[in-house]
Amino acid sequence: MNKKWGRSISEAVRAAIEGGATIIQLREKEAETKDILNAAEECLKVARSYGVPLLINDHLDVALACNADGVHLGQSDMPVKVARALLGPNKIIGASCKTPEQALKAWKEGADYIGSGGVYPTNTKKNNQTIALSGLQSVCESSPLPVVAIGGINIENVNELMEMHLPNLKGVAVVSCLFDGENISHEAHKLHSVLAKYV
Repeated sequence: MNKKWGRSISEAVRAAIEGGATIIQLREKEAETKDILNAAEECLKVARSYGVPLLINDHLDVALACNADGVHLGQSDMPVKVARALLGPNKIIGASCKTPEQALKAWKEGADYIGSGGVYPTNTKKNNQTIALSGLQSVCESSPLPVVAIGGINIENVNELMEMHLPNLKGVAVVSCLFDGENISHEAHKLHSVLAKYV
């Protein structure tokens, strides 16, 4: 998405933060590990200059190598309890969960927050089964941890989501609605303005 607009990943991160992003997750599904590490180091410089945490998606090795603020793990990634043992008590660990049972397990193993979805269909994750608003509600109502909604969220549907006033729902994670466009900062600011009414 960034290549389409001729911007570097660090420029994209800076724009997202300036638009109101409060945490950044580096998600590189198809890159080589050394390229992910290079991108992580670039992004970490920017994020730290703003005091915003940077998490690495899936790649615990990269998070350790660059001393990122934490990781986000999917159900097929390293178990949360192993990641916690390796990262120690002060790093952030997020876990993707589609069910209350997965959320409870993540909490017991030492996760700090739950990413739950996909709430809506998305093009950024192939073969991702959506849980819809009802599935998100089930996770939020049973999770002892803060929950971040993920999957297909944008400025058109975020009000519908947040107006449910779900317990433990603390925010949203987005990709396409920011990075598909030319002006990341503007899109982030619009989304942040809506979320500020609820969180």
